[in-house]
Amino acid sequence: MTEEDPWRGSDAPPKGPSTPPDLQFDPLATGFGVFVAIAIPLVVLGYTRPSGPNDTIIGLGIVAGLLVGLLAGIWVAHCRGHIWRGPRL
Repeated sequence: MTEEDPWRGSDAPPKGPSTPPDLQFDPLATGFGVFVAIAIPLVVLGYTRPSGPNDTIIGLGIVAGLLVGLLAGIWVAHCRGHIWRGPRL
């Protein structure tokens, strides 16, 4: 540290505002979010068709949402919540 830049410290603090957060994702919440993101549009599409509700589209939307949500939750659990391994800003 010199007299020209007195505001700069020599080392970053171990905790505090300048420490990047340790991002971890919950597998259950991730799986539920993926389920909702896939199932809701397909269920709405199945209900709002001009020719009337279609149970096949609604059922496929729920099954596809469950399957993909389960796979996403298992993947996040396998990674122990750390899905970003790139450089931190």
